[in-house]
Amino acid sequence: MDCYGALDIYKIFFHFLWIIRDNLKISMYRLRVFRVSGLKRFMHYTNFFHTMRSILNAKVMTLGLVLACSTSLVVPAFAQSEMLNTSEVDALPDATASGDTFGFDDEGFEFEKSAEELEDSFRKEAFDQALKQLLPLKPREIRSTLEHYDRTVESTELPVHPYPRPESVVQNISLDPGIAPLTVKLAYGYVTTLSILDLSGAPWPIEDISWVGDFKVVESTVDETTHMLRISPESKFAHGNVSMRLVDLDAPVIMTFETGRDAVHYRFDAVIPKRGPGAKTPLISNGITLTAGDPDMSIALSGVVPKGAETLEVSGVDGRTTAYVYNGMTYVRTPLTLLSPGWDSSVTSADGTKIYALEETPVILLSDRGRMVRARLTAREGLLDE
Repeated sequence: MDCYGALDIYKIFFHFLWIIRDNLKISMYRLRVFRVSGLKRFMHYTNFFHTMRSILNAKVMTLGLVLACSTSLVVPAFAQSEMLNTSEVDALPDATASGDTFGFDDEGFEFEKSAEELEDSFRKEAFDQALKQLLPLKPREIRSTLEHYDRTVESTELPVHPYPRPESVVQNISLDPGIAPLTVKLAYGYVTTLSILDLSGAPWPIEDISWVGDFKVVESTVDETTHMLRISPESKFAHGNVSMRLVDLDAPVIMTFETGRDAVHYRFDAVIPKRGPGAKTPLISNGITLTAGDPDMSIALSGVVPKGAETLEVSGVDGRTTAYVYNGMTYVRTPLTLLSPGWDSSVTSADGTKIYALEETPVILLSDRGRMVRARLTAREGLLDE
């Protein structure tokens, strides 16, 4: 629509208002000539229509001023818009030439869908809704939740105190009544294996056993008689003792069970300073001797080199044989059998490891399953743990 078309519309509108004004005048004239009963009632209608006519004239004049002002503002805007869009309108294709007045392409709109398309659409929406209800979390959120749960479980199950230090010891048991019994260190949640051996390293069977305390003691059921016990405390601070009677041994073997948090004996080999019923016959009858509670032999048998000992270089045999000098004696730890020189004392563990205490010597002869081997002992420079 151009500016001239807008002016024509306004003219028609003003003409319509003018016709309404004339009709009102005619109606008022007819009311004047119409005789109504009572002059008062007639004067009432006359005053009413005079008032209505003045109000209507004022409203018509106001509306005309508003429309005139709007026209004065809109006409320049229409003219400028027509000038700017003339080139674009000329570039558009002629829709009337093809018989399409509005130029719409009905094929580009899909007003209706087939039954299969609607069913697929409904199924997809139902699947999405079910997936959101069953698995509302995204994979990243699920992963974060599982990690948070894992940290929570770890915090609840991780002990407040550090884990106990594991130890494997070999100790000699004294049968003297005035000697304090040995203490076996236990820890809640751990199993300690206790083995009873004689001085030759052979198992010494247990005839009967009795214990007191909140402990679970399980005997080995491989043979009818056993020398091995598995002990586990059932409370964090359990305390008690055990009394065992060994086969062919008159004196009882007594030990103390103590549950702590600092250290735990994974393996405890208790060596009786006598020959048991299954003792092994030594190559030299007077060679195997053991003093009950000898700390040096117990330390050597456990594989711990005492502080201040001088380690020796062992050549001619494999790494299973070690030696060191301590308190004026040479201690040889080996799974082999010592043939020469003669030793002062010896002890054997349950796994066959032997400890020999002998005078200082540069060469020793050993038997490796019937084959004689020669080992040389030479001093190293420095002291261990210095």
